[in-house]
Amino acid sequence: VLRGADGVVFVADSQSTMRESNLDSLENLKTNLRLNRIDPEKVALVFQYNKRDLPNAAPIAQPQGLLNPRGVPHFEAVAPNGAGVYETLKAIARLILTELKKGT
Repeated sequence: VLRGADGVVFVADSQSTMRESNLDSLENLKTNLRLNRIDPEKVALVFQYNKRDLPNAAPIAQPQGLLNPRGVPHFEAVAPNGAGVYETLKAIARLILTELKKGT
């Protein structure tokens, strides 16, 4: 799935109970990027924190501090109603286009 990827959107579950699962998924992503000869520290990356509407959603600072030490763009989302989805897509597209322009 990642072969030839120019960018990645990491969608994290905002529920407090999903902390370890999010960390595992992020480590898996990094491993798979490396296997595809993509540097996880240089790939265009955007975080989307989904399920922000749920009562057990962690304060945004918690997953941000845990998952996003690079401080790449991040967005809060509620997928069923589309909140934050378009903004996330727009941000990753912008990052990818910027990187592609640098390479020419």
